[in-house]
Amino acid sequence: TRSVSSCRRPANSWAPSRAWRSPATISATYQIQRAMKQTEQKTLRWGYSTGACAAAVATAAWLRLTLPETPLPTIPMLFLDGRERILPLLEPDEGHMAAIRKDGGDDPDCTHGAILFGNMRRCSASDARKEDYTLSVGGGTVILRGAAGVGLCTRPGLDCEQGKWAINTGPRRMIAENLHHAGLDAGCWLLEIGVENGEELAKHTLNPLLGVVGGISILGTTGLVRPYSHEAYIETVRICVKSHHIAHGTTMVFCTGGRTKSGAERRLPSLPETAFTCIGDFIAESLAAACEYGMREIVVACMAGKLCKYAAGFENTHAHKVSQDMDLLRAEVRKHLPGEEALHDALAHSVSVREALLSIPEADRPGILRRLARTALGQFSRRCGENIVLRLLVFDFEGQFLFEEKRGEQKEPEKNGKIFSGQSDPSHASASSPEAPTARSGEHAEVSEYNGTIGLTYFLDGKKD
Repeated sequence: TRSVSSCRRPANSWAPSRAWRSPATISATYQIQRAMKQTEQKTLRWGYSTGACAAAVATAAWLRLTLPETPLPTIPMLFLDGRERILPLLEPDEGHMAAIRKDGGDDPDCTHGAILFGNMRRCSASDARKEDYTLSVGGGTVILRGAAGVGLCTRPGLDCEQGKWAINTGPRRMIAENLHHAGLDAGCWLLEIGVENGEELAKHTLNPLLGVVGGISILGTTGLVRPYSHEAYIETVRICVKSHHIAHGTTMVFCTGGRTKSGAERRLPSLPETAFTCIGDFIAESLAAACEYGMREIVVACMAGKLCKYAAGFENTHAHKVSQDMDLLRAEVRKHLPGEEALHDALAHSVSVREALLSIPEADRPGILRRLARTALGQFSRRCGENIVLRLLVFDFEGQFLFEEKRGEQKEPEKNGKIFSGQSDPSHASASSPEAPTARSGEHAEVSEYNGTIGLTYFLDGKKD
């Protein structure tokens, strides 16, 4: 049941709460799903991240240590989306207690097919090295160490700590949760995770540029690798925009990923779920779709890295398409803090926006980012014209809201029978209740939960890999 407070509406507007879904909203989502299912030409296979594979060999090593007679051709794993999936294991050899071959699905990168291995033994707390992570697992402790093929992080600004193994937050959490689920609840244990040929594989990644040396990074937010072709991805964004347009929506919120989508939904609670969609790196195509379908207001939710690329006018912001535009950020800092030569020297050697921001005095960061945001809005305006309201919601790297910049003025919403857009306060964009859309050729299949295929879940739920 909903509390009375959750049913309140802002004065002088009618906007459904985020907890409530109108029949029209449900119908719109269903129609998108049906259209995509009808027109999907190929079922794309999902894969597993290096983080999921690391958690699998960690758990398998623990089970082989504690239940040595139990055969382990496969292992059930708890993923960070709350679901359990079965991963196949390789036969252990003399040097490895557990091993797995990474399967990147139908969107593979250079780590597709890589073999990750794990070893585990009892130890004491004094065995920990400065590069290791110490994980609390139930009442026990696990010292997590990178073995051969796992990189060492030598620079600040990444999701792994400087001076420690390049094993990101998500994989460390997934390892700890699965070990606890498998029964680890006491004692101190040393867990080593490695990657065969990892140092060579790392040469084909951005690790050398980002200051990760000696191997690959262990990555993953949910543990899943979502497969998509660029054409299918862009087409799905268009479907979402079209659905919102047919449902009389006039405000579209484009989010770069799961954390910005969650943050945007908190900032704009009066908008229906169909107003929010994840666009990944495809900013130009997304803006074009919003203009094509007559959106009066476009909101883009992003973090600082994408913001710099937007300000530079990039059409596609993928790391393999463009490097982070550090020159623009450096120029902005020099303009704002001309006499800080030590800072300018540090920025000259920074290889990521996150690292650069750590070098900038905290009090000066908001002003610099705001000016970049205004530049980015100018780039958007070049694509969209001056008749569309443009807003940028900027979040930090943990997904916490920092600030908003706006270009243009919101016109009074037009009533349209039972359904019209309303604006409750300056932090809430117009809300609308969608109705069933029509299908469009080229739309591809959707699944509400993982079953091995690509789906609309990424775009509406905003779950990141």
